[in-house]
Amino acid sequence: MHIAVQTRDLPAFFDIIIVPRGKPQTKPRALNYAVQFARGSLVTIYDGEDIPQPSQLRKAAAAFAEADDTLGCLQAPLAFFNPNENWLTRQFAAEYAALFRVVLPTLVAYDMPLPLGGTSNHFRASALEAVGYWDAFNMTEDADLGIRLARHGFKTGMLDSTTFEEANTEIVNWMRQRRRWLKGFLQTWLVHSRNPVQLLRDVGPGGFLAVQTMTIGVFASALLHPVLLLTAMWNFLPGPLAVSTATAGGTLISGASLVILVMGYVSAFAACRTGLRQEGIVGWTGVIAGIPVYWLLMTAAAWLALKDFLFAPFYWHKTRHGLTRIDCNDAKT
Repeated sequence: MHIAVQTRDLPAFFDIIIVPRGKPQTKPRALNYAVQFARGSLVTIYDGEDIPQPSQLRKAAAAFAEADDTLGCLQAPLAFFNPNENWLTRQFAAEYAALFRVVLPTLVAYDMPLPLGGTSNHFRASALEAVGYWDAFNMTEDADLGIRLARHGFKTGMLDSTTFEEANTEIVNWMRQRRRWLKGFLQTWLVHSRNPVQLLRDVGPGGFLAVQTMTIGVFASALLHPVLLLTAMWNFLPGPLAVSTATAGGTLISGASLVILVMGYVSAFAACRTGLRQEGIVGWTGVIAGIPVYWLLMTAAAWLALKDFLFAPFYWHKTRHGLTRIDCNDAKT
């Protein structure tokens, strides 16, 4: 990568920093090294394949200038420039739309910890220093950092400027990325659960629930989704249903299981539909209906993530880029 960058005629204010060899071979370790050379009061993280809207840095600087020092970070929404390339990219785009247009803005609105997206993060340098920068051993250093910012009293906001990325077009490549993310959610949950009482004091009851939902909740739901789905379906077959509804308690449990299952699907469908509409994407009813199949892929990734956590906790499964057939210059600006 650095050889390719060095071939470009970059302006004088660009510095190319090569991270020394060492372990772990992770993105957060590279960030911790590179941030030592930062000279400004604001720090922004972009992945190499990102296409931020041209005004994004100015908008971030203006937002920090207008806010007090408790605003530690701004997260720009992420979207894809190739959302309609194949079935996988469509599902990925729907997932991102729900996350960055619905879930994260809701967390911000209620002043809850925000698991960052790993790129298009705009920080106050002083806030980064106060929380100790990134955890070099965490596979989702972004989610961990977002929680630590909240625990230290800093707020995170959403920036009204989109960054476009390349959606994974291949299952194997998607699986490598997703198993790394899910392993990181498990790591993040364990780190912040070492003292749950202190976590509760730091972020409050709502924030505590948000941390559980966005870390172990994401991991466990992906891991156990088919098991819970099959159990619910089994309970409503004629024979088991007759047994489970023989008592008032059994009826209550069976009914509650059905309600939770249906509401889980409905809320996911609604979030995806709302997020896609905010991005100007309509007519994707069939895509949204295919979400349960997409979730089964997440289950496979979750079990691989559990294996990785047990036997290779700090191994970074790299994501290949440049696989799309879509010209990135078609991205919205």
